[in-house]
Amino acid sequence: MNPKALQYIMGHSDISLTLNKYTHLKYEDAESELAKVYSSN
Repeated sequence: MNPKALQYIMGHSDISLTLNKYTHLKYEDAESELAKVYSSN
């Protein structure tokens, strides 16, 4: 889910709270995002 949309839904005034509480990143997630960057060029 888009972090800003989640921030709005949860009523957080600060995006850092949303990002620190509800996002979990694994190596595979970072690898997937990097692949999207390279494939769009």
